[in-house]
Amino acid sequence: SHAAGKAKKKKNDENDFLMGLNHRNYLLESPHKYSVADLQQIAEGVYEGFLKALIEFASQHVYHCDLCTQRGFICQICHHHDIIFPFEFDTTVRCGECKTVFHRSCQAVVKKGCPRCARRLKYQQQST
Repeated sequence: SHAAGKAKKKKNDENDFLMGLNHRNYLLESPHKYSVADLQQIAEGVYEGFLKALIEFASQHVYHCDLCTQRGFICQICHHHDIIFPFEFDTTVRCGECKTVFHRSCQAVVKKGCPRCARRLKYQQQST
């Protein structure tokens, strides 16, 4: 069935990602922990390349996976239809309060803060 095929692809993507981690699953749970091998690769100047390749693989998965794209955001300032993600550090910013994601350029224009938080506050004030 179609669902079984999607589940198998998802499992294959997970396996590919875990293989890409090269037995470094601790990076997912504790990104501030390093193994001796990590430190050696940092000293040799190859660790950054490993991380960049891993990030590229993971982000490409997110952009093309039906399930993962549903976890993305629409900018609530410009309402452009592009799906944005919090890991797009160069182009997005995340509200520290409600965790909504906006385009960095939109947030710079709207200095008064997060529109979602403002709506929620307005709603709470009307309810009381």
